[in-house]
Amino acid sequence: MPAIDLSRLRKQATRLADFFFLPDEFMKHLREMLEFYVNYTLRTVENVAPGSNLKTYRTPPAVLTQIQNELRTKAETNPHFALDLADLLWDEGALETRLLAAYLLGRIPPQEERLLPRITAWTQQIRDPEVRVALLTTSLTRMRKETPNQFLALVREYLHPERTRTWSNGVQALIPMIADSDFENLPAIFDLVEPIIEAAPSTLQYDLTDLIVTLYRASASETIFMLKHILSTTENQMTAVTMRRISPDFPPPLQKELRDLLRPQPLALIKPPEPEDFIDESALPEEKVKPARKPRKKKMDNSRIIYLHGSDSNSQSGKARQFAEKFPGMVTPDFTGEFDERMAQLKKIIGRKKNWTIIGSSLGGLMGTVFTCKKPTHVRKLILLAPALLKDPFGSYLDLEPVSVPTTVIHGTADDVVPLDEAREYAEKLFTDLKYIVVDDGHRLQEAFKELDWEEILGDDEPESKVS
Repeated sequence: MPAIDLSRLRKQATRLADFFFLPDEFMKHLREMLEFYVNYTLRTVENVAPGSNLKTYRTPPAVLTQIQNELRTKAETNPHFALDLADLLWDEGALETRLLAAYLLGRIPPQEERLLPRITAWTQQIRDPEVRVALLTTSLTRMRKETPNQFLALVREYLHPERTRTWSNGVQALIPMIADSDFENLPAIFDLVEPIIEAAPSTLQYDLTDLIVTLYRASASETIFMLKHILSTTENQMTAVTMRRISPDFPPPLQKELRDLLRPQPLALIKPPEPEDFIDESALPEEKVKPARKPRKKKMDNSRIIYLHGSDSNSQSGKARQFAEKFPGMVTPDFTGEFDERMAQLKKIIGRKKNWTIIGSSLGGLMGTVFTCKKPTHVRKLILLAPALLKDPFGSYLDLEPVSVPTTVIHGTADDVVPLDEAREYAEKLFTDLKYIVVDDGHRLQEAFKELDWEEILGDDEPESKVS
């Protein structure tokens, strides 16, 4: 292989791109270029990539990168030609040509109806790990960035509980999205991957390692909470076994957090009951009256508690931080934009999961009201703090059907932003299982927050606060 002269390489790649609209000529010149840069010191007799069944030119990565750079604009502006060229490159059957085919798919608009069938078919055919990863990451670049909902729908198909053979595809496809610093909808990702991590098949351990490390880098606290929740509640013994195997590759702080939960548990010995000295078979058995057990108080799942802040607030507000301290692991997202935009953000976070406890403050209270009335089966309990249930300017959003979701409203008599009486009138129309707590406080409820028993308010027991 000659030393790479970057100036010459750029000219070769530019000339190759000139044949973009002439696929046969393109393939001829591509073969010549790949042969020109063959690394004969690495080429084997079989000329097959390690761990693969694909032939390879052993071309340096810099050569492919330069070709990709020259093809990028042409592929984006001429997607139909790019797709036809990708088909030829794929059929050529070499490692380098298939990597170029995967790259071209990633430059095609996600609206192109032939894109997904290509990716699906090719991932089912391929055995080479490098090409497979390229198809699940590079080929999905534009879909991931431009139509994230379409991308997540594809990943859900990969991660379907009945399709364990495609779980690895789903995990690999998600990793670039999680690593993207501009991506903000991490709760949706945690919802998707939690069942996969809990299932923890040994065949997936390398993919799970990459997934967990990437999640930890994106959000250490949420990842720690999710893993602890899984390990402490799962009935699947393989979860801890697989996690123990892969934990040495975790960042040291994460290893430390999980150490106690990953320790092998000693088997409990069950002592057989001792036989009685004498059994009178003629005697009727006495009915033993078991003492009535006190009903166990169900522990709340903090990961299903979400706080919706007000219009001029955010996830770092006083109430948001105080709730997060009281209920570690609860969800405290930021919402931006107009009301409809905020509702769309909320729906993405909630997803298909149910049993949510929603706490909404001011405008967040209106958000919680609208969501609960439209999706009552998703909500376990609704807590509204001085909710903006106002005819002006939100009357159009409050034309809703009543629901029976248990709802508690906390409102201050000195609220000068949301009149208590108007908000209460709407609440009594919309919620058939309603508890109203009136406190001597203003709109922010700063004093009431310190005095109220939030564990009782959010829990199953009724609060003991004075109710008007």
